[in-house]
Amino acid sequence: MSDQATSALTLRQSALARQGEGRLGEARALFQRAVVAAPLDPDGWVELVGCLLLDRRPETALQVCDAGLGRLPGSAALFCAKARVLQSLSRVAEAAEAFHAALAIDPTNGEARFGLALQAAEAGDWDAAAELATPLRPSPAVDWLTARIALGRGDPQTARTAASRALAGPGLSPDQQAETALLLGEALDALGRHSEAFAAFSRGKAALHAFYAERARGRESETDKLTRLAAWFAATDPAPWRVAPGASADAGVRGHAFLIGFPRSGTTLLEQALAGHPYLVSLEEAPTLAAPYDALMTSADGLERLARLSDAEAEAWRAGYWRAVATHGADPRGRVFLDKAPAGTLYLPLIAKLFPEAKLLFAVRDPRDVVLSCFRSSFQMNALTYAFTDLAEAARCYAATMALADVYRRVLPTPLIEVRYERLVDDFAGELARIAAHIGLQPTVEMLDVAATARRRVVRTPSAPQVRAGLNRQGLGRWRAYAAELAPILPILAPWIQRFGYESEAGAAG
Repeated sequence: MSDQATSALTLRQSALARQGEGRLGEARALFQRAVVAAPLDPDGWVELVGCLLLDRRPETALQVCDAGLGRLPGSAALFCAKARVLQSLSRVAEAAEAFHAALAIDPTNGEARFGLALQAAEAGDWDAAAELATPLRPSPAVDWLTARIALGRGDPQTARTAASRALAGPGLSPDQQAETALLLGEALDALGRHSEAFAAFSRGKAALHAFYAERARGRESETDKLTRLAAWFAATDPAPWRVAPGASADAGVRGHAFLIGFPRSGTTLLEQALAGHPYLVSLEEAPTLAAPYDALMTSADGLERLARLSDAEAEAWRAGYWRAVATHGADPRGRVFLDKAPAGTLYLPLIAKLFPEAKLLFAVRDPRDVVLSCFRSSFQMNALTYAFTDLAEAARCYAATMALADVYRRVLPTPLIEVRYERLVDDFAGELARIAAHIGLQPTVEMLDVAATARRRVVRTPSAPQVRAGLNRQGLGRWRAYAAELAPILPILAPWIQRFGYESEAGAAG
């Protein structure tokens, strides 16, 4: 081995150690040095891409993939790395092309086959996923995939066995161990072994909490941010907020609506139902308002600017919003556009200033079910979902969001209608008709077949399996099976349980 190759290997080993400790910035710098030292070693490029993905830098990762493939056009491993990045960006068809390119170079490539099997699983095509996975060599990752497929096919016992085997084997990264523990919890839940399921959920979330702790350290937590904004708006003069800038750039849409609330409050079910309407286009959890938020809502000076936003500034931000919508693949011209943002309650001041005519749907669900679901579900990591790695912090974050929404509603001219998950499930046609009328549509029969709509769309939320299965009542009152485990957080949730009218249910707080 040459001195250059030895140096690159040493750098990569050091980078992997830091990555395992969650020190992603240091790891990234070391991987970059390794690539410079050995630019014809595909492993260095692939590991750099993996680190960038962990650090939530997919666009940079994609650039690295293309640079690497410019040097190594025959690298199946780099095509697989590119496919993983594209998948993270919801560019599913392009990801499949990259996986197939890897198989064209190396027909035995297990990662490409695994990736295509995972795509099939995410689409709910369990038979295709199983067929693709069958030739794969046994490994903890394959056991994880086997567990996921088994759970999707309604076989929780096989899922439990495979997930347990994966956790017992070597080779899973900390985040993979966490994902597998959460999957094991779902299998145990389906088997009615709720105390064991909660232990598995806790194991998975504790691993994620520890893995991302370094990145979270020194940054404002989501709960602190929500509390800070609530205090600022509670003390502000409402008058400037009740005046919106002039005419908006509407991209030729027939109507505009935002679906907000809190994650795991039934927003996916409602969005899939509305997306069945021929005159509605929806976008699922894209960062359409991230740029104006960063510029106008992260400081007191920015908030003062937003309060007194000029017509010209507002028009520029609106145009940027519609460009972001187009970038994420939505063309709402001539139709009602639904921007689904369950974490978008935070953005209500932006909506009030930029889109005062937009309709607002605020999703509500029993707070106990919401927080339990956040704790047991797997999410892409960010400041909000980091709060979900701890049960008490998830409850505090929920309470802070609802408190902020209350302050906003006192200050902002934001007429909205509440959408209760429980009512939606109990009276699907009636609630859909009410909601459709609010956003300017006549209800259609296509809206009622939510399973058919979900099967023909890419659904990238934890609710995907449920909505593909169609309307059911399984999500109602799930918290009851975990009442003992949730008892410590009920004092945090009690005001909102009472406020939303759930306190009369058996086992309620208080």
